[in-house]
Amino acid sequence: MFNVKIVTPKGIKFSGDADFVEFTTVDGSMGVLEKRLPIITKLKVSALKIKSNDKTELFAVNGGILDMDGKELTVLTTDAERPEDIDVETAMKAVEEAKNQLKITNDKIEKTKIQSDIEKNMVRINIGKTK
Repeated sequence: MFNVKIVTPKGIKFSGDADFVEFTTVDGSMGVLEKRLPIITKLKVSALKIKSNDKTELFAVNGGILDMDGKELTVLTTDAERPEDIDVETAMKAVEEAKNQLKITNDKIEKTKIQSDIEKNMVRINIGKTK
């Protein structure tokens, strides 16, 4: 087992032991076990699964950085939400509003921001539906 911490600007969202952690980097999906060689990687907006014994903790992470030294895994992210903390209906409305905004804006930077919001809320919806 190894220690896992998820840290956001608002504080520590999770701290506990794990046998396996699964996540998505900008290069693709991967997972880590105890005693893994050190890694620092950039996370995508995605699900993060923490498995310990027969229990699985699930989080929607808003991208960030993951650092694993073999004994401890730390995720630094702007936000991490558990399924029970996500209001799926509100996230669905945000996706619809963003799609409407995407249709009317011509600014490339604004479109990129809107697409990022859609991606974030789609992950939140998928995680929120697991409660």
